[in-house]
Amino acid sequence: MNELERLQSLAFLDKISIVRLRCSGIIGCKPKERLQPQVLYVSLDVYFCTRAAAAADDLQLTVNYARLSKELLALVNASRFQLIESLAEAMARHCLQEYPIEAVRVRIDKPAGIAAAEGASLEITRLRQETPV
Repeated sequence: MNELERLQSLAFLDKISIVRLRCSGIIGCKPKERLQPQVLYVSLDVYFCTRAAAAADDLQLTVNYARLSKELLALVNASRFQLIESLAEAMARHCLQEYPIEAVRVRIDKPAGIAAAEGASLEITRLRQETPV
C-alpha cells in the first residue's frame, strides 16, 4: 500500500484527539522570541484501533490521553526549537515511538506568530513506518 492509500485508510481507524492543549515554550527564530516562553496551542489526533480497549474496558490497551498531554506539555516546555515544524516533528516522533498507534496528526497554533493575524499554524500527519516483509 502506498502512502496516499495509507493516509486514506485513516478514515477507517478510530481516533483520540487532544484539542488546543495550552503549552508554553521557547520557540521562534527572532532574538526577541528566544527571551521568554510564549503560548502555543497543540491539537493532536492519534489513529489506531480501540476495539480491544473497549471490549476489556482497560486503559492499558488504549492511549492514555491524560498521560500523553503531560508528556506533550513537558516536551514543549523543554524544547528550544526555532521552528514549529521541528517541534511538530518531535511530537509526532514521540507519539509513534511511545504509543501503539498507526498515525498521528499534530497541529500547532502560535498566536504570536504574525502581528497582523490571529497567529500562525502548522499541521503535519505522520504514519508509522511499514516494516519490510
